[in-house]
Amino acid sequence: MKTTEILLTIKLHQELFIDPKRVRLLKAIQECGSINQAAKNAKVSYKSAWDHLEAMNKISPKPLLERNTGGKNGGGTSLTTYAERLLQLYDLLEKTQEHAFHILQDEKIPLDSLLTATAKFSLQSSARNQFFGKVAGQHVVDSRSIVKVDIAEFPALLNVSITFKSVERLRLITEKEVMVTFKAPWAVLSREPQSGQVNQFAATILSIADEEAIVRLSEGGAELCTGIHGQDYWAVGQQVWVHVDPEQIILASMK
Repeated sequence: MKTTEILLTIKLHQELFIDPKRVRLLKAIQECGSINQAAKNAKVSYKSAWDHLEAMNKISPKPLLERNTGGKNGGGTSLTTYAERLLQLYDLLEKTQEHAFHILQDEKIPLDSLLTATAKFSLQSSARNQFFGKVAGQHVVDSRSIVKVDIAEFPALLNVSITFKSVERLRLITEKEVMVTFKAPWAVLSREPQSGQVNQFAATILSIADEEAIVRLSEGGAELCTGIHGQDYWAVGQQVWVHVDPEQIILASMK
């Protein structure tokens, strides 16, 4: 089986700042506290190690190394906090690149949406229901903002109730991509439509197990995981109505 190797390079001011070779050198310094020993561990010459370090320090916004004097080992060299954070960021970016390449294999995940792609390959949630859409509008009800979300798999706009501060923090504007999530118990089933309810959709029960049911909306085709009480009261293939309280829905977006 072929393995995929993705090499990450970061440039600053159009000059090479960090790459896998320089990362290995910085990590070696972090481990042993000596440039000389780090060069040996990284399998580069001492001169080459110095050339790399000088090139990085020349364009780095902050110092990467600090000299330690005295002590029983006669001092040495250590990484600054900035350099340590740089290594952490590099590791994080490598993992992100690897995850991003993996989603290429799943044609169900759209690659024209940063929010959808990021959530699909990196976000795990206890909420079984997770959908993606765009803000279609907002209005105020009882000192809260009702955000209307257009989700392709839903027959109508989904209403989400959040605070004004959340609207500001999420920077919600019309057409912004958002993710909505809600747990199974928050999607309530009924045999008949309930008067005056928003977020109420006709659906069909697909499966029942462990006090949960999977239902498919009659229009749009979205599949929801819902909680149920009394399994004898429900049956696979049964026509039902599902309702989700606007205040039980969590809204998320990219900055």
